Amino acid sequence: MAIVRSVEGRKFSGKMNKKSNEVHRIRNGREFVHTILKEYEDAPSKAQKMQRSVFGQTNALVNRILADPQQVMEWRKRMDEFNRSGSWKQLPSPKRFITVRQYVYHVISEQLKQKPAVKRRKAALPVLLPRNVRLQVKLFSDLSASEIYEILKARFSVFVGEQHIHYLDEDNIDYLATHFSLRKNGLVIAYARLYKEAQKNVLRIGRMLTVERGKGYGRFLMTQMIEEARRLGAQTLRLHAQTQAVPFYKHLGFHTVGDIFIEAEIPHVTMEMAL
Repeated sequence: MAIVRSVEGRKFSGKMNKKSNEVHRIRNGREFVHTILKEYEDAPSKAQKMQRSVFGQTNALVNRILADPQQVMEWRKRMDEFNRSGSWKQLPSPKRFITVRQYVYHVISEQLKQKPAVKRRKAALPVLLPRNVRLQVKLFSDLSASEIYEILKARFSVFVGEQHIHYLDEDNIDYLATHFSLRKNGLVIAYARLYKEAQKNVLRIGRMLTVERGKGYGRFLMTQMIEEARRLGAQTLRLHAQTQAVPFYKHLGFHTVGDIFIEAEIPHVTMEMAL
């Protein structure tokens, strides 16, 4: 029950309709509709609520980052690179960043505004890996037996154990690929491989997976692979995405090519990124 006071000062109790800002009250079988309090008429809009939510989340994340000296150093390097590159000129109010807090707040608040769901907003952040998580980038010939075992175990766990895909995982492409993995205490929590396609200047991403989801590990791994593809001089980066993962790849800059097709009994679509 909502108890409100009209402009004239009279109290009403009943069921409040938030969309119409009215209170519906039934008395003696008849319904009486009253407008709600004057102050309720100026209730924050959805945009204002979102802005407040983003402000609170941003401050919490910024404070957490600045509490770690190692992360402060990483963000300072990124800020200096941002200022040197002249990217600050594209800001709504162009100016160079002076303090790390200003730069961190700007980056995180912009990314929080772009994502509709809280879980995905957090995943969109430029992840600075926890101390017990390490990025590993190796050719197949450089991987040890235990490292290969952990990669195959993660692939089996996700693609066979979770998604029930029955396929031959060992397709000989591993010998020619560069293997990207995030490892927590030696265990693979995110993985993908990068290799050349028959078409010139085209690189392909395959076997993309995350074991610990919603923490930004998949996004972090993808950004590392995109940077590596650019460093290798590729013009196009290609992958086969499961249809439910299309929004994730689109946010990274990929676009769909062609129609949906079935691969390993799951709907897929080809996606590409021009580098």
